[in-house]
Amino acid sequence: MHADRAPDIPQLERKMHPLSVKSPKPDPKAYTVVSVRLREAEYLSFMEQIRPFGISGNLAMRIAARRVAGFLELDADVRQSLQNITKSIGEISQSLRAIAEKNSSDIEAINEIRRAFGAEFVRLDSQMQEMLNVSKRRHDGQTMLVEASK
Repeated sequence: MHADRAPDIPQLERKMHPLSVKSPKPDPKAYTVVSVRLREAEYLSFMEQIRPFGISGNLAMRIAARRVAGFLELDADVRQSLQNITKSIGEISQSLRAIAEKNSSDIEAINEIRRAFGAEFVRLDSQMQEMLNVSKRRHDGQTMLVEASK
């Protein structure tokens, strides 16, 4: 910059506010470190709240931030539920295969297994819809922020 020229204000503002400049597409595998200042009482209360779960403060903060943003967090109950449903569907599939190998024409047995498969599939679909409802997850997280700001 020459001494006789006035500085380019928009360019200076972009340098001072890097988020105002279009940046390249973010790398989904890259991490950004976010520091949080907590008073000692807040920190102690926070650590007390997460202690029963056996997770670190960093992980708890990451889960909270991801929830506010609407990202998917699977807890142990959801994982167990999905594993149970998957196991049931596998068992149903084996039963159907066994009937087919017998070359059986036991229509009632086939219908019973088909009904069981349908019920498990409905459970799976319901669980998946709840997990994949991004707007509900984001709303729940944002509701947490609104409540906290009051």
